[in-house]
Amino acid sequence: MISAEMVKTLREMTGAGMLECKKALEEAGGDLEKAKEILRIRGLAKAEKKAGRETKEGIVQTYISEDRKVGVIIELNCETDFVARNEHFSELALNIAKHIAQIPENANKEGTGEDVLKQPYFQDPSQTLEDVIKSAIAKIGENIQLRRFTRFDTDGFLHAYVHGIGRVGVLIDYQAEAINPQVLRVIQDIAMQIAAMKAEFVDVSSIPAEVIQREKRILSEQARQEGKPENIIDKVVEGRIKKFYQEKVLLEQPFIKDDKKTVGQYLRESAPGVVIKRFVRYELGGA
Repeated sequence: MISAEMVKTLREMTGAGMLECKKALEEAGGDLEKAKEILRIRGLAKAEKKAGRETKEGIVQTYISEDRKVGVIIELNCETDFVARNEHFSELALNIAKHIAQIPENANKEGTGEDVLKQPYFQDPSQTLEDVIKSAIAKIGENIQLRRFTRFDTDGFLHAYVHGIGRVGVLIDYQAEAINPQVLRVIQDIAMQIAAMKAEFVDVSSIPAEVIQREKRILSEQARQEGKPENIIDKVVEGRIKKFYQEKVLLEQPFIKDDKKTVGQYLRESAPGVVIKRFVRYELGGA
């Protein structure tokens, strides 16, 4: 006889529906562990059926270790906005970020789900990360895919910021003599700047030469099409390339809280000695 208490216990252990739990217990002859295994097999089968469905919604999630030396940002996709706001989905995203942070071979890497799915899950090595995601698919009822991740490991410090409901996130690697409330306030301002203004490079020196050459070619051609004399095109391009820097280079951008100064000026004035080493910005569905 399968009691209501047994069904309730299995439901709490697995998150499966009451009817599914009862059926699994009946099939397992009341053995809880066997019933768990039955539910897992059925759940993985359901997950396989959902695997081809489109995942256009989701969240950007971050994780920073307590010592601020390891940080991860991920984009986890699902099918609907409703599930993206689900607390179980958010918890899954956080646990995936923690997993990537805990596995040594992921140090300073970026990649897609394919790069980490086969890894033994950090909380239960008897399962892979893929198993954990498939179990979540069975529980939540939608296809779920780890689209991409970036992990930073540093001898400085890391800071993470997620805007609003998780559609944009930022991970920053920076150097500072020490962590204090003022430094954290400034770094949070910098993170919000990156999120809002979509900076791509830290400073001018960090822009790859081929990117600058491409922009100069485009600006030169634009100047010619505008009828500018050939002998002044180089000067025109040098003037216009500054606008490119103001748009794409973090330290050259006007500061969003005071556009009379650049981000670089704000950083020097508000947190002397703090140096932004690198950052990554994720936007849901972005490149």
